[in-house]
Amino acid sequence: MQNFIEFGNQKINYTIVRSNRKTVGISLSISYGVKVAAPRKISDKQIAEVVNSKAAWIIEKLSYLESIKSEVPQMKFIDGEKFSVLGKEYTLKVNINPAISLASVSTSDKYLIVSLPQNVCDSILDSKANLIRSHIINWYKNLAREVVSQRIDFFAKKLDVKPSNLIIKDLKSIWGSCTGRNAININWKIIIAPLDIVDYLVVHELTHIKIKNHSKHFWGMAESILPNYKECSKWLKINGHKLSF
Repeated sequence: MQNFIEFGNQKINYTIVRSNRKTVGISLSISYGVKVAAPRKISDKQIAEVVNSKAAWIIEKLSYLESIKSEVPQMKFIDGEKFSVLGKEYTLKVNINPAISLASVSTSDKYLIVSLPQNVCDSILDSKANLIRSHIINWYKNLAREVVSQRIDFFAKKLDVKPSNLIIKDLKSIWGSCTGRNAININWKIIIAPLDIVDYLVVHELTHIKIKNHSKHFWGMAESILPNYKECSKWLKINGHKLSF
């Protein structure tokens, strides 16, 4: 549901998403703007009051998002475009293969290769691009599950913890989370970043199994497992918006 408030001479548009949560949360993104996650029973008027109380912060963040918008990759999913996998750059190469019936994605030394059946060749350009995008995203998600699972196994032993589940998904405004039941949610786009950034995210969420807050104890424990923890955190804050397509 689209709503807005006026703050000074500026208009803030926001979307309300209701759920069983107990508090109101505000998130911002280049792709979806301002989103307000709210409990089901709270009124629109109460939500507007919360948004108004955070208006100055929202405007500042929107201004920042606008300033970095040009840095977010806008892919057309055609030959020659550059994609990163675990920090290494690959050049997209689309192959139309009449001998196959199913699409596949793979990497060689320099290329991210998408192989498509012959009948796709007749698709209109937009449909073909969307199809390529879909296959690439699925490939990234599968790779993320494989790599993150391995890193969780490695670091879970060091922390002496055991997550109940691993969920790889498209998280709109966060990189990861640890639920109250110790399930780990990871944004698949982290697989675009170098491996030490993946490790940072894994260690962060695994540490939350032991410590459910961001106290000094939490940061100290995470850094004891990953000495370059602070540097990785800073890298993700600066470059996180570029891990997209």
